[in-house]
Amino acid sequence: MLSFELHKTFSNKGRKVEVYCKADFPNGTTSAIYGKSGIGKSTVLRMLAGLESPDSGIIKIDNKVWYDSAQKINLSIAEREPGFVFQDFNLFPNMTVKRNLEYASDGKLSNQIEKLLAVVGLADMMGNYPHELSGGERQRVSIVRALCQQPQLLLLDEPFSALDDEAIGDLIRELKIIQQELGTTVLMISHRKDVIFEMADQVVHMKKLADANQPVEGAVVQGKPDEILTKRF
Repeated sequence: MLSFELHKTFSNKGRKVEVYCKADFPNGTTSAIYGKSGIGKSTVLRMLAGLESPDSGIIKIDNKVWYDSAQKINLSIAEREPGFVFQDFNLFPNMTVKRNLEYASDGKLSNQIEKLLAVVGLADMMGNYPHELSGGERQRVSIVRALCQQPQLLLLDEPFSALDDEAIGDLIRELKIIQQELGTTVLMISHRKDVIFEMADQVVHMKKLADANQPVEGAVVQGKPDEILTKRF
């Protein structure tokens, strides 16, 4: 079980941003964070990964505490070992596709990853460098590289934004197969409701806080996609 409650306040271009999110996700499921632009969805993923520190809160996965402001626990990224796919791909520019993947998998690609490479059309591009790939191809490499780590938690920030609908469908189907084999818990951000309906078991809808110190009831709503995404808020 992934369980967290996080709060952070910061300034962005002179504007005060208050981020609050609370959720619980069973192991091996796929969930999505949904909400208006600027609400802090990416910040939540970065706090879960350990790339940013919350002002207060807690993160637990399988009863292991990753972060607890009250107990002053804050595990490093290396100690958490999440898989993370950024919007900007974050590949090593001086490494080929193959080396990028091998770096994330301790030098040996599993049969599952080799199958996924074929599904997403990367099998013939293993010798290419990131600058030789299209945006969609780089995004696919980033997703596969994150899976190479066989992470307990996979965080996806708009993972399909550079892909066409057919490629998205193929990748989602293969991701589900690999997820079941590895037991990975997936948490993603997507602005596309169709992708969330196809991929996610649960959705967390983040809304604007009325008060940063005392989050209002209903600031975060969690439920199944057909319960959350068909409502007007």
